[in-house]
Order: sequence, then C-alpha cells, then structure tokens
Amino acid sequence: MIPHSHTHAPIERLPKAVEDSELIEEYSRVIKDGREKLGITQQDLAFKAKERLTVIQKIEIGKMLPTMRLSKELEHILRVRLLVPREELDLPSPPRRAAPSPMVTLGDVALVKHKEEAND
Repeated sequence: MIPHSHTHAPIERLPKAVEDSELIEEYSRVIKDGREKLGITQQDLAFKAKERLTVIQKIEIGKMLPTMRLSKELEHILRVRLLVPREELDLPSPPRRAAPSPMVTLGDVALVKHKEEAND
C-alpha cells in the first residue's frame, strides 16, 4: 500500500510551480501563431479553451493577460509554451555559482557568531 503522504505530494507541489511561472512577453504572438498553425479560428480556440471569444481576441492583440488556467489550457491546445519558470527568465544574468557571494555569506555568518559570543 502507498503511504498516504505520497499521494498528496504532487498536488501540494503544483501551486508552487504555478506560482513560480511567468507568462512569456510575446504570449499574444505565440498564441496567434499556434492557432494559425493548427488552422483553427479564434472561435474554435475559445470553444476548446472554454473561454469567451472576446477574451481570446483581447489576448491575441495583447490587450489582456490570460489567467493561469487559460494559459495552461492554451499551452495544451496549441502545443506551445506560454509559462516559463522564473529561474529561466533570470538566466541571462551571470550564473549564480560564479558570483563570490558564498564567501561573503560565510564571512558574515562568522562575524555574527563572533558578536553573539562577545555578548555572553
């Protein structure tokens, strides 16, 4: 028998993943291109995504951001990627490992400890 906690883990992890995702900047173009590649109309897409046509129209011209639910739905229908983890958006900045910050952090910790001992 599977331990109870195991069955719950994926469900608990989901919101965090969603929370850490960002909508790509060119979402409107990606959605429009994806829809045209499939050869479906905005009306078809609205129907498949269980959304109003006006919502799809506004999203395609970039006047409106799709909700998380709709983004996931559109990703699935159009087979496109609309949500990216925040870490991936931060990638252009230099890799964190190269930064000398770990040394600084260790130094800071040592200093704090030193101060606490001095207070005793």
